Amino acid sequence: MGGGFRRRRRLFLCGNPPQSQCSAVDSLRDLEVNVLPFFERHPLVVKQEDFRSFAVIVRMMRRKEHLTAVGFERAVRLAYAMNALGKQRARSLDEILTGSSETARWARSQEAPFLRP
Repeated sequence: MGGGFRRRRRLFLCGNPPQSQCSAVDSLRDLEVNVLPFFERHPLVVKQEDFRSFAVIVRMMRRKEHLTAVGFERAVRLAYAMNALGKQRARSLDEILTGSSETARWARSQEAPFLRP
């Protein structure tokens, strides 16, 4: 395990050993309690707007707001506005919001109340 990861782990008090030169934090709680406050105290020089949107999404998810139709749409719109020039989008925003994604189809088949208007 590289020294860089150990320093980041001490700094954020969370994270998993990296497979490369990056670290992964997959706990919403760890993101909200450790990572977001750090970057709010030490703002990024670039991508500050993307970070703000990311922070809003993490906090929405911790409050389970994304489980409502309105919250889901807000989170998706914020996420799609991030890194807008990125080529990683497998589905368009309209496909996600109209339920063309596999997740939305599965949720409807389970009659998930949070995706009904």
